[in-house]
Amino acid sequence: SNMKILVVEDEKDLNEVICKRLKLENYSVDSTLDGQSALDYLAMTDYDVIVLDIMLPQVNGLEILERLRDHGNTRSCPP
Repeated sequence: SNMKILVVEDEKDLNEVICKRLKLENYSVDSTLDGQSALDYLAMTDYDVIVLDIMLPQVNGLEILERLRDHGNTRSCPP
């Protein structure tokens, strides 16, 4: 099956460019523009790769990374 990738980037144009390129390479891609939505996605789905911006609205990238590391696997990550 395809690698599943989550793109977390609040700059809309950059987010779209990254997603478009990944989809051209046949990756399965979800994307979000803010940290809280990213946590919601991570609570529901296991991703192979996360393209994660640091400076994000609501919850920043470093906080998301800390939660992922604390919880081991993404699906146990609390929203």
